[in-house]
Amino acid sequence: MTPLFLHGAASADMTGWSAVLSALLDGLKDGLLSIPILFLAYLLMELLERSSRLNEGLLRRYSRRAGPALGGLLGIVPQCGISGAAATLFSTGSITVGTMLAVFFATSDEMLPILLSSLTESSGISWKTIVLITLSKAALGILLGYLADLLFGRWFRAQKSIHSFCEREHCDCDEEEGSVFLAALRHTLKIAVMLIAVNFALNLLFHYIGVERLSGTVLNRPVLGELILALFGLIPNCSVSVVVTESYLSGVLGLGGLFAGLLSNAGIGLLVLLRTNRNWKENAAVVAILYGFSVLAGIAVTLLAG
Repeated sequence: MTPLFLHGAASADMTGWSAVLSALLDGLKDGLLSIPILFLAYLLMELLERSSRLNEGLLRRYSRRAGPALGGLLGIVPQCGISGAAATLFSTGSITVGTMLAVFFATSDEMLPILLSSLTESSGISWKTIVLITLSKAALGILLGYLADLLFGRWFRAQKSIHSFCEREHCDCDEEEGSVFLAALRHTLKIAVMLIAVNFALNLLFHYIGVERLSGTVLNRPVLGELILALFGLIPNCSVSVVVTESYLSGVLGLGGLFAGLLSNAGIGLLVLLRTNRNWKENAAVVAILYGFSVLAGIAVTLLAG
C-alpha cells in the first residue's frame, strides 16, 4: 500500500472530497485487512476464558519462556493485525509484556513488500540486504522482548484476567458454547471500527502535513535522527512503515534511522492496547519502553554500520 502522501505532485493537487475519499479508502483497507488476525486472537481469547487450565498451563507459563521468541518471529510477517492481537492478549493477561513488545519491535507491516519491490528498481538494494534487515529486526525484537520481561516484567504483573476483560467488554462469555464465535466477532468489529476511524483521520492529516518534507539532513544526524524517527514511528498507523522504508531507499535516512523508526512502529498495536487495557500507567510505560529501546537500538545500528 502506498499512502496518499507519497504520490508526489499528484497528492499536491488532491483537494476536498478527493483527499477525503482517498484517506477513507486507505483507512478502510488497513482496518479490513486486520480483521482476520484480530478475529483469530479474540477467538483464542474466548477459548482460553472457557478453559482456565489451558490459559494458566499453556499460554501464561510458556509466554514467559518462549513468548518473546515466537513474538519476534511472528512480527516480521507483513500484517498489521498481529500487533493488535498481541496487545489484546496482553490486556487479558495471557502473554507477558515482553512477548507483546517483541511483536511490536519486530512488526514489519509494509517494510518487507516495499523492500522486495525495490529489487526491480535501481535502488542498489540486494536480496542479501533485505534478508539481513528482516532477520536483524526479528532478532532485535526477540532480544528486546526478553530484556523487557527481565527488567520490567514484575511491574506489569498486575491482576489481569480474561474473565474480567470479557465482563468489561460485555461479550457474554458465560453464555452457551455456541456463542464463542459471535463473541469473538463482536470484539473484532468493535476494534475494526475504531481502527478505520483513526486511520482515516491520520491519513487525512498526513495528506495535509506532507510528512515527506522532513529534512534528510536532520534525519541523518547521529542520535538526533534516531530520536526523531523513533518518535515518528510511534504514530499508530501502518503507513508509517511505508514512509520510513521509502525514505531509507531514497537515501534520506541511514540504516540506524530505518531501525529506530521501524522498531517503534507497532502498526495498530498501540491503538488496540489503548482500547483494551484500562491501566494507563502500564500503557504509558509500554510507550516509553518501546520508544527508549528503539532509540538505543537505532543508535547501536548506526555505530555498527559506521
